[in-house]
Amino acid sequence: MEEDNNEVFDWKQSDEPPIDNLETFDREIENDADGEKNDGETDKSERISKLPISRVKHIVKMDPDVNNVTSEAVFLISKAAELFIESLAREACSFTVQSKKKTIQRRDIDASIGAVDALYFLDGTLE
Repeated sequence: MEEDNNEVFDWKQSDEPPIDNLETFDREIENDADGEKNDGETDKSERISKLPISRVKHIVKMDPDVNNVTSEAVFLISKAAELFIESLAREACSFTVQSKKKTIQRRDIDASIGAVDALYFLDGTLE
């Protein structure tokens, strides 16, 4: 099954059933961290999350207030970070295209932070 990366994944359009229980969910997350599909083949294009789950978990556990974190929470944090990065990259890309360039530069990211209210909290972080 091939899907367009610009669209949100919809279970209704997929041949795959949704995850029924937490054990299956945990197995899917572990397999994704290894880059494996359920049938044992390695295929990184069909991973649930593009960010490494184990690294996200390590970053979350660096917070001294966090003792334990569930795999579901790590997965959600990973997906949220992935969507945030995608959104920021799309905005920066639009400024790159407007300036008729092919490479996203720091000024494009700064312009996207200044133009989008939701990204304003990043103002000054690149300095």
